[in-house]
Amino acid sequence: MEKVVYQDLYQFNFLSDPVIAPDGAHAIFAKHNAVEKTNGYTSEVWIIDLQTGQYHPLTTGGDERGAFWLDADTVAFVTGRGKKKGSEGTSWYKINIHGGEAVPFMSVPERAGQIKLIDADTYLYTTVQDTPENQPLPEEQGDGPRAGQGKDFDVFDEFPFWFNGRKVINKKRTTIMLHKEGRAEAITPTYLDAMGMQLSPDKTKVVYGGCEYTDVLSRTSGMYLYDLTTGETKTLIAQGTAAIGSFYFMGNDDIFYTSLPDEKRGDNPDYCIYHLNTHECETLPFPDAAPHGGVGSDANFGGGNGMKYDQGYLYFTQTVWGNVHLVRMNHQGTIEDVITVPGSINAFDMADGVIVFTAMRGNDLVELYRYDVNQPQKKEERLTRLNEAYMHSHSVITPEYFTFENRAGVTLEGYVLKPLNFEAGKKYPGILEMHGGPKVAFGSVFHHEMQCYANMGYFVFYTNPRGSDGRGDAFAKINGLLGTIDYDDFMDFTDEVIRRYPELDSEHIGICGGSYGGYMCNWMIGHTDRFAAAASQRSISNYFTKLLCTDIGITYDLPQAGGDPWDDFDQVWEISPLKYAPNAKTPTLFIQSDEDYRCWMSGAIQMFNALQQNGVPSRIALFHGETHELSRSGRPQNRIARLTEMGNWFETYLKGC
Repeated sequence: MEKVVYQDLYQFNFLSDPVIAPDGAHAIFAKHNAVEKTNGYTSEVWIIDLQTGQYHPLTTGGDERGAFWLDADTVAFVTGRGKKKGSEGTSWYKINIHGGEAVPFMSVPERAGQIKLIDADTYLYTTVQDTPENQPLPEEQGDGPRAGQGKDFDVFDEFPFWFNGRKVINKKRTTIMLHKEGRAEAITPTYLDAMGMQLSPDKTKVVYGGCEYTDVLSRTSGMYLYDLTTGETKTLIAQGTAAIGSFYFMGNDDIFYTSLPDEKRGDNPDYCIYHLNTHECETLPFPDAAPHGGVGSDANFGGGNGMKYDQGYLYFTQTVWGNVHLVRMNHQGTIEDVITVPGSINAFDMADGVIVFTAMRGNDLVELYRYDVNQPQKKEERLTRLNEAYMHSHSVITPEYFTFENRAGVTLEGYVLKPLNFEAGKKYPGILEMHGGPKVAFGSVFHHEMQCYANMGYFVFYTNPRGSDGRGDAFAKINGLLGTIDYDDFMDFTDEVIRRYPELDSEHIGICGGSYGGYMCNWMIGHTDRFAAAASQRSISNYFTKLLCTDIGITYDLPQAGGDPWDDFDQVWEISPLKYAPNAKTPTLFIQSDEDYRCWMSGAIQMFNALQQNGVPSRIALFHGETHELSRSGRPQNRIARLTEMGNWFETYLKGC
């Protein structure tokens, strides 16, 4: 068996975006691969015959994405073929699944995102547009500057002015465009930033959410209905009362949506239905769980649907402890489990009770599966084996699972990967991994980074402390408590792992985490000397700069902090790891990206400078042009360089290599 190593990233097949054909006979999905030579990713459309189980690539150009069915025999997809260099436009091609070459289908002059096809010449799509202040003036066409943007500088006059993964967004709004009779026009207001759209089953209406602002993005949003037959827009939920989240048509007359009042920021949302016939909003029984669940992994790439209405039920994913299940809800709000196999369901589509989905099962990488709701006595069926050769030829280690009670009497989960070729009685160093969020979760699914460390001879262990997702609001509620109960949970968990696994060398344990996990690394090194090394990634060290410099500082982090810089200075400083940096003695590596606007690089730099002043061994690896998503979707060479930096750091301070 071969060891799992950093460069295995180039061997993984990432599957995403399953879509079933209108007649249910086939399904398409996307296959992505990291490519060393181009330092990027390819994307192809694959097709599977749901009767025979045979699957093969439908496109092979390497840049096909966003595929959808035009009819039972024809697939459309976005591609860059034929596109002029530097062009912002988006082109769709179409291909017959039974043979033949792809041919042009349609195009728009903007960079399009989500698309909803109504008929051959009528469709909706999202794009990012400049507000009037940012439009080129007549005399400034060509190479001249735009209002609000010079040749060598940007002007910021609203919040947020930048956003992770989108770069500078000042005076830019996501807009919904309606293309009809050869012309496209916006159906959303100039200053409204649209947050998704859904088309009714009869294709006569579109519902969309969004926030309208001219200076500061509100923490609340509205929900609106556009009538495609009359061109009229109705406000269903006015902006100003709550954050409107997921929405989906349950038939033509009911719209499911989630609502989160501002005072409950960070909690699970309410589930509601808007009845178009009566214009009434109905609040359903509180589920104490958000839709669209997810489990942390660095071995996923791409997206897909996370909600679908079929045969009287709304289906969606939901995090339950360290797993992602598929559940369904009727019009009365009653929720029941559909698929509860341990692991993670990433995306799905369904028709007439048949569900096709991408998922991680056991220790496998992502594959395509099928489940028939009409035959619940049957188990889910694995449809693809695109990663089977890798899994059979590499020493992938299965996490051992247990539960235990912490000092507060709360039951927590524990996962442990033993070192490769583990021998009882022999001592091994270890690494405590901590997830981001904090309201996300780790589970038993394949995690490349963890597998690499276990194959290098480390115990790798992780838990979901209080603050994590999957167990309701009471468990996840940590606003104003950062660094307290969660810190206790990590300490208790480490003690428990040492007790259960005497081969773990308690003097040679490292800590590793990103985002909130990076925050905890910074917090821990200022509060304990028990760890021999730390790798703090995209981290937070100073909540003043976190609140006032980042894309979600005001909208998300302010409630999380439990106070603001002016009315509660002591609270904000108290939860800032930088306050305790003079206590730190742990050798610490900082991994940071200079286009990470979620956890701005000032956090790593401030903590690094504090450690340097105190003579603590420390180092920053600052990745250029990468975002908060470096570990999950960054350029492949940088992803491997990141793993190498951390691996070398742990080899030096945990093994003395």
